[in-house]
Amino acid sequence: MGTRAWTALALLWVVLGPQFALAADWSVVPSIQAKTEFNSNLNYSFAQPVSDVIFTLSPGAEFNYTTETSQLQGKLGLTGLHYLSNGQIDHIDQNYQINGQYKISPRWGLSLKSAYIVDSTLQEELAASGLIMNRTPRESIMVGPGITYNLTERLAATVNYNFNKVSYDDPRFRNYATQQAGLRLDYPLKNEKTLLQGNVLVRETRYPGSDRVQTLRIYGGGQHKFSENWEANLVGGINITAMDFQTQVLDTSQFPFFITVRQARLKKTEVNPYFDISTTRRWTNLSATAGYRRDESPSAYASLSEVNRVYGAVNYYFTEKLSGSLNAEYYISSQISDQNNFRNDYFSVSPQLNYKMTEKLALSPGYRFGLRDDLTNHRSATVQAVWLMLTYSYPFHYQR
Repeated sequence: MGTRAWTALALLWVVLGPQFALAADWSVVPSIQAKTEFNSNLNYSFAQPVSDVIFTLSPGAEFNYTTETSQLQGKLGLTGLHYLSNGQIDHIDQNYQINGQYKISPRWGLSLKSAYIVDSTLQEELAASGLIMNRTPRESIMVGPGITYNLTERLAATVNYNFNKVSYDDPRFRNYATQQAGLRLDYPLKNEKTLLQGNVLVRETRYPGSDRVQTLRIYGGGQHKFSENWEANLVGGINITAMDFQTQVLDTSQFPFFITVRQARLKKTEVNPYFDISTTRRWTNLSATAGYRRDESPSAYASLSEVNRVYGAVNYYFTEKLSGSLNAEYYISSQISDQNNFRNDYFSVSPQLNYKMTEKLALSPGYRFGLRDDLTNHRSATVQAVWLMLTYSYPFHYQR
């Protein structure tokens, strides 16, 4: 898995280790999931789609450790994927995440987020960059420490750093590494229902060959609870982005005798809006979430993606044993680069039922319809997937 992926775990252990002597609340939920899925278009191909039946086995565990001054959460999971007709793309996905918080004193607090993920599916890349690419293994390593200081009784300042490195097996895609540092101010109002926030973030993404993208984001907003069952989040601001890429240009200085192609640096700066809006409402048997996000993300095409995402989810409990969910999302993305002129959109809707056969065993049939449009070349691709999933989990809970 790589020693760097577990550097975060070692740091967390150093920070939180002394707290294991205090009163603690432990919970561990090991699980195993078996899934059979038919997919009509494995790669969202525009021409000659390939269908297959996919068998998936996913053992894993989630854990939570809490004391009066610290919290440690984690997820460990493996997913084996076997394709009935296309065994050459069989893969074992890995997902390890560890997050922690530690209160040093009434004013000071530490936090750490870490993840090591290896996957070969399309949905993860879509969520990360707004793009659908060929099915290829992708490795992602992330470490993000932070420190919080309460300036006053209400005003808190958090300084955080994040490092993320993404690598692809497919040589057509370019690996990249992102570093970002940020300062966030949180101020809860006296009504205890509204939290105001202000943020400044600096990010740099580097590609092989000295290509890079630098972003300054300034944004603010807040969270508000209308009631115990209804809350909303509204954040907005700007991204100021500077790009520096090696590109090819035509040299016509000796026209009509010669026209040559030479390498040149492409430098440009753009200012674009940033939004993150969401709301969640809960009733007795029903919950609903909706949101909109507009942001910029690095991508394997060695350029920045402008991504607009609209999403919604509904969960309903018919009985104590039977529940259903409906998820829908729409992406539209474009490349901010003179090298690429990609504009894509993607829509999907996915209903699923969940039936608890026993306290520990659940049966879940589901369906997904997806539509991918290449807006640059005016072509479309659809996918339909249907699955049946069995999940067995056995939670443990311990207090001392």
